[in-house]
Amino acid sequence: MFVHAAANLVQLNGKPMPDFNTLIPKDPLVFQVAWESTLKCNLDCSYCGDGHDNKSSHPLLSNCLDTVDFIFKYLDIKMKQRPLHMQQSNLNVQGGESLFHPKIIDILRYINKKKADVDWHLGTATITNAVVGANLWKRLAQYLDYYTISYHPESTTKQQQLVKDNILFLKSINKTFHVSIMMHPKHWDNCVSMVDWCKENNIECNARQIDHHWLDMRFNYNKEQTTYLTGKEITAKDKLMYALSKGLNLSSTGRACCGGNTLCAGGCETNYVQDNKFKGWHCSVADYFLYIRQTTGEVFTNKDCRMNYDGNVGPIGNLKDPKTIFSKMHNNGVVCKKSSCWCGLCAPKAATKELFINATKEDLNHSIE
Repeated sequence: MFVHAAANLVQLNGKPMPDFNTLIPKDPLVFQVAWESTLKCNLDCSYCGDGHDNKSSHPLLSNCLDTVDFIFKYLDIKMKQRPLHMQQSNLNVQGGESLFHPKIIDILRYINKKKADVDWHLGTATITNAVVGANLWKRLAQYLDYYTISYHPESTTKQQQLVKDNILFLKSINKTFHVSIMMHPKHWDNCVSMVDWCKENNIECNARQIDHHWLDMRFNYNKEQTTYLTGKEITAKDKLMYALSKGLNLSSTGRACCGGNTLCAGGCETNYVQDNKFKGWHCSVADYFLYIRQTTGEVFTNKDCRMNYDGNVGPIGNLKDPKTIFSKMHNNGVVCKKSSCWCGLCAPKAATKELFINATKEDLNHSIE
């Protein structure tokens, strides 16, 4: 039997799990489409990296609607490869700041119109900074099912109050949402205050560490901030090891899998995979993810790992030539060439082709609970 010793799983009680050779989600996964619909943003946060480009223009409405057509055709193919109870998908319209697009209402309205013509389910979500005028925010609610709201302390006081007002509106109409607070070490008190505000208003939130290169010291946390984020005292040695190995990722629990959903590995269950190394494994990432960059036209199976149908790292094609993309599509899995999994982590995968076929069958045979 193949044993993959490099993948170290941690159980909920923190004890090491045995080595394993397959990894599948405990519950059926929804197919996730991430559409980077624009790079333009109404904020300009210093830690954003390549997540926005305010010198660019918003993509044309006609091009965006063509992309929606592409997404629905792509999903229709993928959904027909699944049993009825797994024909579930989610479209996350993101940016930049997608709600900053001047034609966002037209785009979302078109998506919802097309949803009525398919026989599989599509949820519509967005990742937003929620710096949106009250009137537009209320109009958007009829078209969006789920919101991930990121709170940015580099915004103005007026903008921060607008975000709070918009959050309370979503709560008042029973919308599903989550607040992610960007914990800026130079605006620490502001961030902690937002965490406290969420708790006081019974709003689900998480204090998110700012991702950055380990040589970029602007966003390093001090001892007190580190303790706040991890819930425990971190020694100087611990902090050095985090900085060298993870770019000062101070998480005490490892890397969250599939939004914290439970995974099955070697007959065990886990919520975290720390050393997520699957190079050479067979993976079904293409059957669970799609990522589209509107500004370049590039289409990938996954935003981070970018493994394509040819078994290479790169796009599966371009929006200018959708026919070529459709001609390459298959559901036979790909062999991972990456040194670590970024980030089709929860897609069923196995160390050998034979085990992968069995894992895929097991995943598709999930019963409806």
